Amino acid sequence: MDGPKKAPGRKAALSRKEQALETRARLKEATIRVLGRIGYRQMRIADVTREAGVAVGLFYHYFPDLKAVTSEVLSDYMAEMTAKARKVTPSDDLFETLREQYKILIGHFEEQPGLMRCMLQASEEIPEFGEIWKASNRQWTHSFARRLSEALGPEKLDRKTSLLMAYCLGSMSDGVVHEYYVQQNPDLVGCVDSRDQLAEALATLTYRAVFLANPPREKLGAAAAIAVAPIASR
Repeated sequence: MDGPKKAPGRKAALSRKEQALETRARLKEATIRVLGRIGYRQMRIADVTREAGVAVGLFYHYFPDLKAVTSEVLSDYMAEMTAKARKVTPSDDLFETLREQYKILIGHFEEQPGLMRCMLQASEEIPEFGEIWKASNRQWTHSFARRLSEALGPEKLDRKTSLLMAYCLGSMSDGVVHEYYVQQNPDLVGCVDSRDQLAEALATLTYRAVFLANPPREKLGAAAAIAVAPIASR
């Protein structure tokens, strides 16, 4: 004889392990939302547990403190950012590669401005995450430096110079995007009409800095005006 059947639409009860994993995930998701709203420095454990809908004491069953859960969720997000960036296949066309990479960077700031703001805060105050942050930035910068050297030729751009350029240009783009999405500078906000325009503007300025020339006119669209100013010849 067949055993009793489950009522239609009812889910099987979660095992204790599954419940624990679900609760842990809820705490991490709650941490992301709280970080996005108020930032790392203002966040308290009670804010996270209230957002997750669990008792404060339950937090300590999964994480020793706020630093641990913050480091984990930000590290996860950085891994997601890196995975998206790697989907852009570098081509011989540096301008196209730059534009696509800047679109990805801008997309992260557009979707999670609060979380991106917390990256810098946490990197300064949580040593474990700070090391991950520095390693990721260093990896990206060295990769960018290699692309610059390949674009110009190693005979024209030595390793030290390519790294210096990569750090300068990377800081420029990070600073502009942070100013737009996190600081919401009204002057900058008033200058930008779309994500594509901002990405193309950054790509154009980077290209000009590298080659002392404008990108090909046919490749420009949303930010074509930035290429109007001629590059002075030597």
